[in-house]
Amino acid sequence: MATDNTVRVSLRLKTDVNGAVEKAAADKGVDPATFMQSVIERSIYPYLPNERRKELEMTEELFGRAQDFARKVHDEGRFNADFTLTVIDDMMADPSTRQLYADLIGDEDILKNGMPKKSPLNMYLGLYIKNAINAEPLLDAKGKPRRAFVKNRPIQSYTLLKLN
Repeated sequence: MATDNTVRVSLRLKTDVNGAVEKAAADKGVDPATFMQSVIERSIYPYLPNERRKELEMTEELFGRAQDFARKVHDEGRFNADFTLTVIDDMMADPSTRQLYADLIGDEDILKNGMPKKSPLNMYLGLYIKNAINAEPLLDAKGKPRRAFVKNRPIQSYTLLKLN
């Protein structure tokens, strides 16, 4: 989906390269498109302003931490449909992770709504959390992902999950 600050691109890969991308993405616990986006971003760091480079590095750090927290929560036997919220809560209980999140959204008040950077960041956090443990969305009777809505949390909603 293209937005005011993103552009949709399309490319063709050789079959063997695509297979390698899929394996590398699976090893990182992300989908192939997210993996390729990260690879492209890292490869162009020298061409980006320092501030943007720092933001990308911090974002990658946060996503890595999200996956680490997700695996820890899962390994502790704490998986349930509200797994994403549980992981987010654990992340925000960690002072350095909470500060990293606050720095990325541009506000110390991580509960504040309407922050332009929060929505895309939170969307990707959910994706990284889900993929870290190979979970999938819990679907309703019509086959649509079920969502939960919360207040007084850094996120406003999240997709309910089940294990594959």
